Amino acid sequence: MNDQSRSIIPAVGGFALLFFVGLLLAGCGSLFPEKSGTQHRLDNRAWPHELSDLPPDPAIHFGRLDNGLRYLLLSNKEPQNRVGLYLNVQAGSLQESDQERGLAHYLEHMLFNGTSHYPPGTLVEYFQSIGMGFGADTNAHTGFAETVYKLVLPSADPGMLDEGLLVLADYARGALLLEEEVERERGIILAEKRARDSVAARVRKQQLQFEFAGTRVAKRDPIGSEEVLLEADSARLRGYYDRWYRPERLMVVVVGDMDPAQVEPLLISRFSPIQAAAPGAVDPPLGTLEEEGSTVLYLHEPELGATRVALGTVFNQTPQPDTSSWERQQLSNYVATSILANRLDKLVRRADSPLVSSQAHAGTFLQRLGYARLSAVVKGERWQEGLALLDQTLGQALESGFTPAELERVKRELQAYLEKQLQTAATRNSMELAATMIRKLNNQEVLLSPQQEEALYAPMLEAMTLAEANQALVGLWQGERRLLEVIGAVDLEQGELSARQQILAAVEQQTGREMVDWKQREEVAFPYLPPAEQPAQVVAQENYPAIKMERYLFQDGTRLHVKQTDFQENQIQLAVHFGQGLRSEPLAGMAAFAEGLLRESGLGRLNREQLEETLAGTNVQLQFQVGRESFVLAGSGLSEELELLLQLVQTQLLEPVFREKAYLRTRTRLLQMYDQLENSVEGQQQLVGEGFFTSNHPLYTMADRQQVMAIELDEIKAWLQPILATAPLEISIVGDMAPEKARELVARYFGAGQRAAAPAADIQQVSFPAGARRLERVKSEIDKALVTVAWQTDDFWDISKTRRLNLLAAVLGERLRLKVREELGATYSPVVYNRSSRVSKGFGILRSQLSVAPDQALALAGIVQEVAGSLARELLSEEELDRSLEPTLTSIRDFQRSNSYWLNAVLALSSRHPRQLQWPLTILSDFAAITPEEIQRLAGRYLQSGQAAVLVVSSAQE
Repeated sequence: MNDQSRSIIPAVGGFALLFFVGLLLAGCGSLFPEKSGTQHRLDNRAWPHELSDLPPDPAIHFGRLDNGLRYLLLSNKEPQNRVGLYLNVQAGSLQESDQERGLAHYLEHMLFNGTSHYPPGTLVEYFQSIGMGFGADTNAHTGFAETVYKLVLPSADPGMLDEGLLVLADYARGALLLEEEVERERGIILAEKRARDSVAARVRKQQLQFEFAGTRVAKRDPIGSEEVLLEADSARLRGYYDRWYRPERLMVVVVGDMDPAQVEPLLISRFSPIQAAAPGAVDPPLGTLEEEGSTVLYLHEPELGATRVALGTVFNQTPQPDTSSWERQQLSNYVATSILANRLDKLVRRADSPLVSSQAHAGTFLQRLGYARLSAVVKGERWQEGLALLDQTLGQALESGFTPAELERVKRELQAYLEKQLQTAATRNSMELAATMIRKLNNQEVLLSPQQEEALYAPMLEAMTLAEANQALVGLWQGERRLLEVIGAVDLEQGELSARQQILAAVEQQTGREMVDWKQREEVAFPYLPPAEQPAQVVAQENYPAIKMERYLFQDGTRLHVKQTDFQENQIQLAVHFGQGLRSEPLAGMAAFAEGLLRESGLGRLNREQLEETLAGTNVQLQFQVGRESFVLAGSGLSEELELLLQLVQTQLLEPVFREKAYLRTRTRLLQMYDQLENSVEGQQQLVGEGFFTSNHPLYTMADRQQVMAIELDEIKAWLQPILATAPLEISIVGDMAPEKARELVARYFGAGQRAAAPAADIQQVSFPAGARRLERVKSEIDKALVTVAWQTDDFWDISKTRRLNLLAAVLGERLRLKVREELGATYSPVVYNRSSRVSKGFGILRSQLSVAPDQALALAGIVQEVAGSLARELLSEEELDRSLEPTLTSIRDFQRSNSYWLNAVLALSSRHPRQLQWPLTILSDFAAITPEEIQRLAGRYLQSGQAAVLVVSSAQE
């Protein structure tokens, strides 16, 4: 059980930077090199369960063809009528030679540019014609030891399934790799490389080289070498393709709303003829990690806006079959690391802590490379204290061990996670399930059902002792190897000692430091606010049978909307809307400050630390948000946890708390956020973009640093406390819950108070800068520009027009994909969307955004305007309309089978906007009725070149 894939394991303190190795282009695969020297290899041609004492999920059908290709089929009903087809190639950047660095990813792109049955330029259009979105439903990724191709079909129709399998079979052995297409794709590859480039990405690459030094991983970033990318040709790509795309390295995964008995003969027919085109190649040796001594990585990167410190260790591992004993050890490792993460989290919240945030992570990468790591973001220049605190925390845990209370907390958390997996198993999402299965298979992990996982892990957790957890921690950190990192804004090059000497000294000078007492603190009971002696009275009830929704009005004006669904078994989502949100903000920037402050303060008598300990063993989540027209308490949990969720809402409303320590911690994080935003084109876009397009309207403009830093704690408290206490409530609940039960629970905690609405603040008119152009420069070493071309449209409330504006944006996006990406190779992924305002009358923005080379920015802004103008001049064909409309209809069908749609798009705020309750009845038919003439009329009205505003944020310097 490896922390990158085993489903029992949720994230511990966020992803470690070591885990970022797979995030640039893909997830992580597994590599089992042939025997060479001291290297060992598991048989990755066998199913993992064939090497294990663990039986696989009995619902999965496993198969193997005579040519060596493996496949698995799993019927899963959500989303309805959708089937995911995946071709998993167990080869990636690690299989590249020095002269091929980047070709695995290049080849992934090329398989969309011409195969045996789909000439260049036809495949994406075919996908769109049957209702598949490019990117959402058809995509691929390349990792270190895997390349995975995804097709999500909109139907389980046998003809569509057969065609989808034909596409995958073409990926497997039908690539044309035409020279002219290789040349055409080169610009897109380089544009993707630029789009993904950032200071954080460059730091991660250097960390990769540092932490995995001595192994091939450190030299095989999937994006590759620009020199190789510039020289790539059809012959080189063909060489990689023929060597590694072999049947025994291929796996077809089919998951979705289909009958495996129907799919299997189609799959066998399409993939049985596939044969290898070249002799098999031996995986290059992975290399070994140094396991002794201390190594230091120091990077002065002021553009990061903060400084991160880390303490880690790495070690070599021999690949092991995924057996019950191996799982027990990995579970113990996870528990130990989780306790350590909880300790660091408590240290972050101590008064005058040098830490702003922290992480703890441990696991195995590629079955061969073990690691454990503690990291933290520090305040200002306090990196020495932060690094010393990480070292001290680890040393104390290794020497003195954990406490029984710490172990019990993590046990409760994992038991709750297992219970949730069990209760929600019947309505798992097919695409998420398929991605997890592929990740596990490439990691040589047995595919277990939630029932099997609960049967395996629950007894292990119950029996786990403190000695086992302590022993696991010692096992992870027993090696002599130590990796020390200081990365970010701090400059260590100015002192008498070298940066390395300063960093080593920070962890060596530990004498006399006070040890933290980790004994259990006094517990605070929750819930402590009693429900009303008598339930609140319902004074009115309405039934909406067309959308299967109930509405209740209580005596104090509280409104409850309930919709029972079966989309997500045993799960509910909740939203409590109240007040006017941003419309009532007294000072610019207060809303962002308030969200962090309430999150960090905890609830009433419980500080944040106590609240987390109290909720350990549950699956409830509750978050305070400030929207443009209301405040929101958004929550989720299992259906049986609805009462606990309502108790949390009640406490937040009646006993809010605004703690000084939480205020200071939030202030520090906001300050670091501004430091980061100001040093990248993406960040500067956030800082100035909305302000430019709305002429600095307060509802849309991000407050500047000085405004936010001037906000005082008492000002936030004075703003929010009366609103929380007195604003009328609109409670919406969607999920697997009977309306009567939800009504009874809400009546126990709400509906009998004294709540009255305050007058709504006036909203000033938004002024769009039509015809204006602004160039914003950023001091950054990243060679990149963001181009945004925008047009004013209209507000949200003419829903038929809004739907057509959204489709107009999709049509423009498709034209820009063809022109700017496919023809010019100038950008990787143009983004186009319309956002119509719900609060500003007559205002909306349709915008297009491209990440491009700085010297091309202004020219491309002109091309975007020309392409947009062509929509007004030329009537698009029915075929072109359908390429945008059919994927939209498919997405709507999926969206309508989600709790989020009904909660956030229909029920929430429907007491203020009753028309929302009618929208689900017409959404599909109204979209389907859109004509080319309507799109042309909207383009003529809104997308004229003189009406556009252009913002270019560029790293280019004058």
